[in-house]
Amino acid sequence: MPKKNDLSIFKKVEPGNSVKPSEPKSILAPKTVGRKAKKPEDKESEIVAIKFTKAELAKLEEKAGLVPKSTYLKHIIRNKTDLFD
Repeated sequence: MPKKNDLSIFKKVEPGNSVKPSEPKSILAPKTVGRKAKKPEDKESEIVAIKFTKAELAKLEEKAGLVPKSTYLKHIIRNKTDLFD
């Protein structure tokens, strides 16, 4: 009986005798995962810092509700002002 880590029981495959598919099938073809990457000019990568008083921040948090504060401010700036037009 072979020992525990002996690999001699496995069949050796000869290079000319291996089985390969003639055309890649859908299961064998590589699949892309995730969404498509944004174009570099569409990525939001720049940061702007704003300081508020405690009262202003409390009012902002109240109006934003469950939405993150930065997302809420970005929405207000883009939709209710003509800053980026």
